[in-house]
Amino acid sequence: MSRARVLLISPPAPKSNTTVIPDLGLGYLATALRKADYTVKICQAERDFQRRMIHERTRDFSPNLFGIKIFSLESHSAGETIAELAREYPHVPIIAGGPHVSIVPPADLFQQFPALTYGIRGEAEISLPLLTNAMMGGTGPDLSMIPGLVYRTDNGVRSNPLVLHKNLDDFGFPAWDLIDPRNYDDRWFFWARDYPGAPILATRGCPYHCTFCAQNVVTGKEVRRRSPEHIIEELNHLYESYGIRNFDFIDDHLLLGPKFIHKIVWGIINNGKKISWSAGGARLDFLDRELIQLLDRSGCEIIGVGIESGTKRVLDYMRKGLSTDLVKEKMFLINRLSNIKVIGLFILGFPTETAAEVRKTIDFACQLPLHMANFNTYISMPGCEEFDRLIARGEIDAPNWEELGLDAHTYVPKGMTRRQLQSLYRQAILRFYARPSRLLNILWYSRNRIPHLFHKAIRKTFWKS
Repeated sequence: MSRARVLLISPPAPKSNTTVIPDLGLGYLATALRKADYTVKICQAERDFQRRMIHERTRDFSPNLFGIKIFSLESHSAGETIAELAREYPHVPIIAGGPHVSIVPPADLFQQFPALTYGIRGEAEISLPLLTNAMMGGTGPDLSMIPGLVYRTDNGVRSNPLVLHKNLDDFGFPAWDLIDPRNYDDRWFFWARDYPGAPILATRGCPYHCTFCAQNVVTGKEVRRRSPEHIIEELNHLYESYGIRNFDFIDDHLLLGPKFIHKIVWGIINNGKKISWSAGGARLDFLDRELIQLLDRSGCEIIGVGIESGTKRVLDYMRKGLSTDLVKEKMFLINRLSNIKVIGLFILGFPTETAAEVRKTIDFACQLPLHMANFNTYISMPGCEEFDRLIARGEIDAPNWEELGLDAHTYVPKGMTRRQLQSLYRQAILRFYARPSRLLNILWYSRNRIPHLFHKAIRKTFWKS
């Protein structure tokens, strides 16, 4: 049996922001395929917003199989990529994975992407090597035994149950040689001070029930953690082999579980290497005086916090499990005890929200000691409880994937007009950032990034045009 050559692709991403970091998902899949003795290349075409890179890599590599990662916001671009690959390389099977495959109904997947050969829901480190082996004529389970596989049968589309592997250490490290962090000039937080940086994933799964999020549909409700020793080993590997001194934990809830985060932080401190790091997702519930000071001591510079709203009613409706009083208490505690910079994430125009409540959220954001604030209007996505509520109330129809975008304002709550929501969105940005002291702090902290910002803005502008 000849060994397959697999090209893993992230398509162009014109609707998302322009930040491109090493793709850990594709890196982990590359490691899993290599363990099964397959040859793998990775093509992150979103880096240049064009599919030409995919064709160049295909001509050089001659893959036997395409693996496409699909995000919902970029599913239209992914569909164009899939159709083009199927037309240009009709004998090469195309397998899709990523969050979008997990949240859309299985039958809808093949309606949206008719050229797809298979889809894989959930995590694919186990499923993709099994499927590749079956497609390349090797021995192994039949299609009905491959976890999370979505495939056509004579009786319609079938979707196999997911299996979420508990011991994440078994997956090893991502194939860092294929996603060398030295080749990327972005980090998870674009305005982070020092470059290059490497993303790290310590956990998978989310136990919370926020109505706007589908993360636990993709990675499960049970939190699975890598061992702290395995994480420190990866940091050392990146430090010694790639010269990386800056790291970004991109978990949804890195601070979930005091014993776990204390072991990681003490591991970083006792490791004796001077590094800086950030936490892309952090719940404030678990932060206390001791942990804040430990984070600061270990080199933590930035944390991202999903605050979402400044009103109790909307937070309760979202089932966020936070209160504005707790947010204020923890934010001022961080500010008083450490040099850690906090980036707050907010949703404007949430279902049932009024214009007055949006203004309260803007006021709340401006009162907090935040380094930066990220405002987005609500985007309705399948797989979330809120999506089902809106469908049931007749407020929305099936999503138009081509129209969705971070700044498209495609959903407007009842009682509010689109123009009003757009005006509130602009007010939020202007009120938060149009203060000289805040702008100067941001620009001084991230002064090395200013030329790169202009470069990315020009690229984005030309792509949109």
